[in-house]
Amino acid sequence: MPRAGQLPLTPLLPEREYNNLQPCLTVACQPAMDQTITDPTKAELDWVVAQRQAASRFVASASPNDAGQPLTLTALDRAFKAWISADPKDVDEINGVINAVGVAFGQFLVEGAGLRWVIATDEHGSDLAVFGLPSAGDVLVYPANFVAKRWERRETDFLVRSYGEIAGAVQSLRAETRRAPRPWWKL
Repeated sequence: MPRAGQLPLTPLLPEREYNNLQPCLTVACQPAMDQTITDPTKAELDWVVAQRQAASRFVASASPNDAGQPLTLTALDRAFKAWISADPKDVDEINGVINAVGVAFGQFLVEGAGLRWVIATDEHGSDLAVFGLPSAGDVLVYPANFVAKRWERRETDFLVRSYGEIAGAVQSLRAETRRAPRPWWKL
């Protein structure tokens, strides 16, 4: 159950209890001790594809100048800003947009930052996330929750900037883990 003031997000599959309570809003997060990371099912990955398609439709309706173009973070930022300015009230629409924009954002992190889709499970339930650098940084981002938090604050123009910050942090962590320790005689 979402906290007061937080919108419930549409669950992916009924057989999992999805957790929308604990978004990881930092760039690099350490998973909780009892947290597990598993691969999504085919149905969950199909849902991701459907949400990416919904994001393209959302951009076409909220930012008509971007219609028919490849989906970009800039177009998502423009569409989200236009949509926020329209002050939407319909809970189903709001949840749909949060999921679509969040999953699209997550896909950009998958394609551009080398993260992968996972299901993160802890004592609160399970949620769709993107994950990378296991045991070397444990980068974990819950993209729909990331967007939901910005919806709650009515924040706009955050996708391009946030992508740059997260991708940059992932790149830095990856570079640090690639550096092999030098033998003591070469110090």
